[in-house]
Formats: sequence, structure tokens, C-alpha cells
Amino acid sequence: MAEPEKPLEGTTTGDDYNNVFEKLVDEADGSDATLVGLVAYGFYKISKRDWAMQVRHEAGRRPTTDELRAFARSQTDTVLDGYRSQADNIVATYANSVLRTQEPVIYRKALEGSFMRSFWPSFWASVAFAVVLVILGIILAWQGVSLPIRFEA
Repeated sequence: MAEPEKPLEGTTTGDDYNNVFEKLVDEADGSDATLVGLVAYGFYKISKRDWAMQVRHEAGRRPTTDELRAFARSQTDTVLDGYRSQADNIVATYANSVLRTQEPVIYRKALEGSFMRSFWPSFWASVAFAVVLVILGIILAWQGVSLPIRFEA
């Protein structure tokens, strides 16, 4: 019988456990979704920090454990979807920015080369095609199929 899984040292379990990370990152499907989930989790942490700073400013103290639990419970699927949407926009903007800066390099590499480097693959492909046609003609002639082509001297 397998032993029950022990929580990692320093982690919290039970009623005060906040499962936002699992909702945003662990349930993500694929590496792209995981990246978006991690960025979304960052937005969640920024929001939590801003909220804690507001409590500190207004009440002159840190949030209590009950207040932290209430904040975690307030992170509904709609709120988490908002973090995901923000993260998706940030990741897409970054990807487009990288693509824009790398586009000239990609085009340059695609157009790089010489006539001979492009000639030889085309030449050998043409030779292979001609060989296939000759072999096909020999097979057809051997099978007694005559082509409706007449060569006159």
C-alpha cells in the first residue's frame, strides 16, 4: 500500500490553503497555456499585494488570516479568467514584438545563398524525375502498351 503524500515543508494545507496557483498554472493544458498561467499567477500576486497594501494603508496593519482567506475566496473563475486574459495579451504582445524584431533576420536568412546552392537540388530532382519517366516507359513497353506517339524519320 502506498503511503499518503506528505505536503512539502513550508506549505500550508487545510482550510487556509489557497489553490489559485493550481487553478491558473497546474490545470493549464500545454506549455503555452502554462506560460500564460504563470504570467496570470503573477497578475494575481500583484492584485493580492495591492489589496494587502490598501489594507495596511487604511487599517494601519497587515491583513489578518481571515481577511487573506476571504481575499482568496473572492478569486472567482471570472476574476481568474481576467488574469488569464491579461496574461494572454501580454504574452501575445511580447511574441509579436520578438517576431517583429527578428523578421528582417528571418527574411535575410531565407534569401541568403547562391545560385549553385539552389541549382543542384533542382538539377538532381529533375534527373530523378527523368529516370522515373524512363523506367515507367520501359515497364509500359515491356507490358506491350503502346503510346499514341509516332516518330517518323
